[in-house]
Amino acid sequence: MTDWTTTRAAMAADHDRLAAVLGRPPRLHAGLWALRLYRVGHWLHRRGHKTPARLLWSFNLLLTGADLECAVVIGPGCVMRKPRGVIMYGAIGPDCTLGTQCGVGGLLRGAPAPRGERGLRPDVGARCVLGDRSLVLGSAVIGDDCTITAGCTVLQDLPAGSTIERRPGAWRTMRMGLHRRPRPAHAGDATLGAVIRTDVARSVMENAGTHAAVGAIRFWAHLILPAVQGVVLFRLAHALHARGWRRAAALLARINTKVYGLTIHPGSRIGPGIFIPHTVGVSFCGSAGPLLSLFPFCSVGPGTWPGLRSDLPADAPVLGTDVGIGAQAEVVGAVTLGDLVLVGVQARVERDIAEGLTVVPRPNWHHVPPPADIAGMQPQAAN
Repeated sequence: MTDWTTTRAAMAADHDRLAAVLGRPPRLHAGLWALRLYRVGHWLHRRGHKTPARLLWSFNLLLTGADLECAVVIGPGCVMRKPRGVIMYGAIGPDCTLGTQCGVGGLLRGAPAPRGERGLRPDVGARCVLGDRSLVLGSAVIGDDCTITAGCTVLQDLPAGSTIERRPGAWRTMRMGLHRRPRPAHAGDATLGAVIRTDVARSVMENAGTHAAVGAIRFWAHLILPAVQGVVLFRLAHALHARGWRRAAALLARINTKVYGLTIHPGSRIGPGIFIPHTVGVSFCGSAGPLLSLFPFCSVGPGTWPGLRSDLPADAPVLGTDVGIGAQAEVVGAVTLGDLVLVGVQARVERDIAEGLTVVPRPNWHHVPPPADIAGMQPQAAN
């Protein structure tokens, strides 16, 4: 999609298919404009203009709430009814339908592979349907004409024509030797500025995958990222809350939720080095040590959330150092997670987890058999 003619043809295909689905011209449809901004950014990225493409991606995320990476390929004829919370970091074939808050992305960071080749990110075929809050993760290859219903999490290949639906999930704890990226030093981060600088350093290291130095250029370049801006806004709200200016702190928390989709109670105590790659749908009310990782649509908090001007309740969760909460996972109530605990995708934790354990969810879906061929099942008359 390096030439502008192909890009415009893809935009026209998006428009025509959405018009057919809605039954009316989609002039100001948010999903259509999210795809248009993505396609212009993808065109700029393929032509080597990566900085303008990155700025357009950031603008798209703030305007529509859709996180569509410019480097990945989304085929023509894509339909998004509600773009807010849709996260696409893998290849998508033509004529696909994306549900609300669905996500496609890799478990490890890596460059997108060419179409048809296995890489570190998923590859979704043509004419696939991704239901609301469904996830395709890892290096899964999804065949053409597959339907993934609401709430399913897929980490393995699906053959063409498959239909899967959600079933009650379960999880177990394991002690796994997981690879962890370099972490910034956080000793002595007592001032607000030092804590924010450690947060930015964590974002730089996670994005680069190395122990990269955080100079002035890297620092200010990462401050344009919406995820980093949401974290900085929380730090400011927490500082105001701690000083007794709770009305102002609550106002900043509401702005954070409205603009970035990030809901963190101003009274939450979180150590330096927080990392939130995608802010939409993330909610947190509790305490955590340094180097916390929160992934899309995860929720950590008590059974009943207090008001934004109130102190943390007694049943707020307590998390240790270097804890990770996976996408759509929940930690509810007066639970304690030890250091280096990782909660897997869509797991719901309501009891304490010891240090160093990983909460591993079992597959939460099963195949739906195709409709039986009634005509082929009729008994034939005996000769």
